[in-house]
Amino acid sequence: MMELLAPAGDWAALESALEAGVNAVYLGLRDLNARRRAKNFGVDEFARAIEAAHVRHARVYLTLNTDIAERELGEAARSLELARRCGADAVLVRDPALFALRPLYPGLEFHLSTQACAANSADAAAALALDMQRVVLARELSLKEIAAASSVPGMKTEVFVQGALCFSVSGRCLLSSWAGGRSGNRGACASPCRVPWTVDGESATTVLSMKDLCALPHVEGLRRAGVAALKIEGRLKSAEWVRRAVGIYHRALAGEDLSQLGLEAQALGDYTGREQTCGHLEGRHEGLTGVFGRPQGEGGSLRAASEKPVYDLVVSVAEKTISCRCAWADQVREWSLPKTAVRRVKKAISLKDILKRLEEESIQGLRLGHAEINEPDLLLPPRAANALVDRLSVELRLMRKKPERKIRLELPAPVREILAPTKLNPGNRLCLGDPSDRVRLAAAQVESFAALIPAGGALVEGLDASQVRQGPFVVALPSVFFEDDIPKIQALILACKKFGLPVEVNSLGGWHLAKEVGVAMEGGPGLSVLNSLAARRLMEMGLSSVTFSLEADKQQLEDMSAHCLLPCSIVVYGRPALMTTRVKIGFEGKVIEDRRGVRLRARKEGSVRVLRPTDPFDWRELKNPRIRAAHLVVDLVGSANAEGDWRSAPSKNRFFNYSRTLA
Repeated sequence: MMELLAPAGDWAALESALEAGVNAVYLGLRDLNARRRAKNFGVDEFARAIEAAHVRHARVYLTLNTDIAERELGEAARSLELARRCGADAVLVRDPALFALRPLYPGLEFHLSTQACAANSADAAAALALDMQRVVLARELSLKEIAAASSVPGMKTEVFVQGALCFSVSGRCLLSSWAGGRSGNRGACASPCRVPWTVDGESATTVLSMKDLCALPHVEGLRRAGVAALKIEGRLKSAEWVRRAVGIYHRALAGEDLSQLGLEAQALGDYTGREQTCGHLEGRHEGLTGVFGRPQGEGGSLRAASEKPVYDLVVSVAEKTISCRCAWADQVREWSLPKTAVRRVKKAISLKDILKRLEEESIQGLRLGHAEINEPDLLLPPRAANALVDRLSVELRLMRKKPERKIRLELPAPVREILAPTKLNPGNRLCLGDPSDRVRLAAAQVESFAALIPAGGALVEGLDASQVRQGPFVVALPSVFFEDDIPKIQALILACKKFGLPVEVNSLGGWHLAKEVGVAMEGGPGLSVLNSLAARRLMEMGLSSVTFSLEADKQQLEDMSAHCLLPCSIVVYGRPALMTTRVKIGFEGKVIEDRRGVRLRARKEGSVRVLRPTDPFDWRELKNPRIRAAHLVVDLVGSANAEGDWRSAPSKNRFFNYSRTLA
């Protein structure tokens, strides 16, 4: 029986999913999860959530599926420890730093998040080698490709079946970060793909906005493919939406007729106003985007907010006390006040007058909804009346206050030992601001650029096995590849071993294939790191160097530089791949632009399409002795004039996230 897995963005959604009969829920704490805009769960709520789920025989998976900064390593470890102590069933992970902590938490299942971009059987095999119990597959796969990944012995697979789709493969999108410092890889995506874009200056359309996923017609096909779990997307959706989605797929798994269920599933699209598709599952990658929007007033109860803008109040007068009961969202507060004698009747205030005041004024941003008072004519002295309203305000403030974000518990000694800071590798001899010593090229650029290759050599993308030759090269493997690409990549790796060339691995599947052959490995932007523990774990996996995250800000770069155990690379110039997609588009080679002036050009690169900015970022003029690396890399892959860009003077064009705080 396939597991049905539902989102729990807040307590109301959790209860709805459980009441609808879900087998498991996934949820996040306030930080370090890929949906930070959801209400999520505070530390004080987390244990209650697990208890509520386990009472109904449902499993709970904690999402820790983001890139983790150096200063967040302690919080990440405490999140794991909290999950262990509270009895969570699994954690979803992306950052290699959590791979390093895996052996210390044998009682927790570790699931590889879709943010790790698992798109083939090599990625699934890599997850198995890293002691993961499950891999959440990329949304872009066909049923045949899902079956191939699900065939890896000992590895369970999980597949999304309902909810939003991203234009870019998950974990391979930097657009939100590029445009405004809000990283989708850290759960802060601002959804820039949903806004209108012009194409070569004409007609603003939402050319990057995807239809929603509905895999209901293929539930049986997913079962035959060997999938272990069906996953509903939607930690930002309402509790009622979650309830309906779970109910539909629960009935589908029970064998109900799909024609009626299909009509109900289409109604789920009212939430977003977007059409639905199962194109990727059927091997179709065209016609998946367009102009979508919710008609005014539509959505009904599916749009109901989890946090109601009103509170309810019950006031009960007894012989000596006045008892109050206030309810808001899923919280209830009760308190009592002494019944005070009235000495000046003319200045006294009745409970009815207090109720009228509360109906006219909002408190803590909330309005009074349902109210009950058993003795509305009871008079109170002004001081007692004000005390009642003040106490109500305090209780509402406490209910609205975000639960404690920080996890305050002692870590076991072995965990503290792993987290202990390490020293900088002496091979990181270059400082930001020194001359660049390495270049990144596309295969078609190598011949014309051969005389200009610097002392640190060239990283080369897009080669096939027949093009490999001796020279100062590191051969870059793709960051996204699919099942049919594996034989070509294996041949490329074997050719590199023959000529004694190292490969740059940019995915866990690429790492697994290279490790099988025994070729020398470096870590590229597809396996970039945002903390030194991730770098250390990649070193243990056989990589001789790593690349710092392209998204990192100045502080994060300084923090990593101080503690990175192995040689590292920093990209100081380039037009990075901001989106990597399988979607067939109608604007290939053209410039698209949004209202903020972000300009991109799409082109085919291997088996995917890549969107790169028309203008590069440039750190070559920045000077910072606290940021050190073995290589400072100029990336010319997106350049129309590689030689001209290499020789150009540093510019103040764009600093990416260097001078702003990465969210």
